[in-house]
Amino acid sequence: MKSKTISRSLVALMLVVLASSFTSHAPVKKFTPVGTWDYTVEGVPEGYEAGSMIISEKGKNYGVTMALNEYYKTEGESVNYKKKNLSFVIWVESEEVRISGSFDGDTFTGLVSLSQGDFEMLAKKKAE
Repeated sequence: MKSKTISRSLVALMLVVLASSFTSHAPVKKFTPVGTWDYTVEGVPEGYEAGSMIISEKGKNYGVTMALNEYYKTEGESVNYKKKNLSFVIWVESEEVRISGSFDGDTFTGLVSLSQGDFEMLAKKKAE
């Protein structure tokens, strides 16, 4: 009788292990802002309405390079990234420009603040 109970228990345990191996999910990939993001900003001065935001890891922090057009790149200062929110400052033609926003998957929605006002920014991550 005892061996029959042990056998049933082992068979039940094996079935549970077998079933759980088929239902396991792949681990969720942790989000990272690192990459090239093509952006558009409507209403800003001509020549600055589209470009690329290149985000890289710098130790435990992040760095941002804004390619405003094919000839003009500028490095972000005071870069702060926390919980899918990014903010930084760039200098364009001796004017401070503040950029802040948040990531949702492969989309970044933000605000560009300069002396002419605030403008909405939309960026999409380029495929690697």
